[in-house]
Amino acid sequence: MTTAPKQGTNLLYALIAQARGYSDTIIMGRGDPDFDTPPHIIEAAKRAMVEHHADYVPPEGMPALRQAIADRVKRVNNIDVDPATEVVVTNGGQEALVLMVLTALGPGDAIIVPEPNYNTYADALKFARAEKISIPSTADTNFRTDPEAVRRAITDKTRALLLVSPNNPTATVIGRADLEALIGIAHERDLIIIADDIYDLFIYDDYQHISPASLPGGKERTLTLNALSKSFAMTGWRLGWIVGPADLMARVRELKAAMTGGTSVISQYAGLAALTGPQEPVKMMADTYTRRRKIVMDALDDMGIKYGMPQGGQFVFADISFTGMDSAELAQKILTDQHVLVYPGSAFDKERGQYIRMTFLQPEDKLREGLERMRVAMKNITG
Repeated sequence: MTTAPKQGTNLLYALIAQARGYSDTIIMGRGDPDFDTPPHIIEAAKRAMVEHHADYVPPEGMPALRQAIADRVKRVNNIDVDPATEVVVTNGGQEALVLMVLTALGPGDAIIVPEPNYNTYADALKFARAEKISIPSTADTNFRTDPEAVRRAITDKTRALLLVSPNNPTATVIGRADLEALIGIAHERDLIIIADDIYDLFIYDDYQHISPASLPGGKERTLTLNALSKSFAMTGWRLGWIVGPADLMARVRELKAAMTGGTSVISQYAGLAALTGPQEPVKMMADTYTRRRKIVMDALDDMGIKYGMPQGGQFVFADISFTGMDSAELAQKILTDQHVLVYPGSAFDKERGQYIRMTFLQPEDKLREGLERMRVAMKNITG
């Protein structure tokens, strides 16, 4: 029996498993920050282990943490929410993502998804037994989400619109004019907006992140996801949240209670320390990413590899069509030959086999070494 080729998340996991088999692998595809969790957050978790380990927490999260989240989304995202009824704490961004999809969609419903996009949304749609309506974007428009393309794609089954900004994997930020147009379409067609703001603190040059719920017509129909994994280097702590209008959040809470109950009390106290404590670590990470981003872009320019301008987040989506190889095949060859892990674009959208996703989540010396190894691999491929 022929084994089907791995796709999506399974393809990425297979590459990660292979990469772990090399002692000198340089990771340039995965989206996990390479920084340590700030010490004050770790200390808060230690105290919680001793003082609060047996505390009961409601499914929607500790009141103090929900208040801190409400304060944060007001300060950073200009979204007003009631911490009692419009905030739910989750086991990281992954659970938040699934909860939002299950809240917005049922079997047979459809959601519009600008492509390429984070592959786990496709996995969540399978659980919901919902349909994805893909809206393609191209590098020549820097992977812009075209509101008119969204309008044309709406069917009688369409119930929701996904907006990830900055995008993963393209690092594109949705501009104000396009966002206002998209909210207007959602209002006209009574669509729920699922907004993924997880990279909202990492914006470059003169670009600006705007949360859909902060604009007129957006708040009453938008569920907004965020998490502490990227901004505070807390990937393994599993602490995220959803905010949105009370009627939709009531459904989020019901699903959260049924699926996993309350999020770890230890992680919640750590999250409270992150949101209410010193914010300098976030600024340090953002400044570091700005430098690393330039290193990657300069190296790609030198190699003659085209890419979409990374406006935010931690990624570069690079066009490798000139090699004549599919991205999965190319990523496999770079990993096998030079022990450098990049992610194939086809893992995010099966139509993006001509792209690879690269990250700048390594110290600068490692980043330069990985790029030099990649240069050698590309030279061997292209001659």
